[in-house]
Amino acid sequence: MLYLARNLLSEKESADLRRRLILAPDWVDGKVSAHGSKIKRNLQLNSCDEKTLITNEIIEYIENDSLINSFTFPNKIFNILFTRTGEGMYYGPHVDTPYLPTGRRDLSFTIFLNKQDEYKGGELILYIPPETKKIKLDQGDIIIYPTKYLHEVKEVTDGERMVCVGWIESQIPKDDEREELYLIGNSITKIIEKYGNSSATQDLKLSFNRLYKRFLN
Repeated sequence: MLYLARNLLSEKESADLRRRLILAPDWVDGKVSAHGSKIKRNLQLNSCDEKTLITNEIIEYIENDSLINSFTFPNKIFNILFTRTGEGMYYGPHVDTPYLPTGRRDLSFTIFLNKQDEYKGGELILYIPPETKKIKLDQGDIIIYPTKYLHEVKEVTDGERMVCVGWIESQIPKDDEREELYLIGNSITKIIEKYGNSSATQDLKLSFNRLYKRFLN
């Protein structure tokens, strides 16, 4: 599974977060988090009390989503950023730094905070050889993908794109091992939902747990 896309926030929840973010006074040039990079043109919310509050809420939403947990095996959710990309703004092709003093970046995520028809352009482009994925999700949706992928945000030609981005340090550092656990765990859940527990599903759970321990960082 190359990435996970799903709804995380209701329209009301995402609209409320967006309203609070817009009212925050501490928006700065997004280059502050990219060491002055010339390929980045957007606005970013600077450190402030409101950012801390909303960051904690975002982390709680993600931690309480069982599917996201089974896909990412999160050890830490960190480095949360809120960005606004208006007309003429963009973020050119780049790969995120894999490690920061605050944690290892195994997975990247973007949460879309406004409706698709409120802006033109602004697609998230993922370069996943041999494919190129163009992503523009509905309000409140999240996409999670391995940090290793080259990606960019296309220029916004009208309106404004508002998103939350962040990173996850997984308990399972290797992408292929994490995907194996996700596929096995998800399959066990579906089997139990349809047929109930049995000695066979118990054996599958034991095998899953052994693999989980083997793959742990």
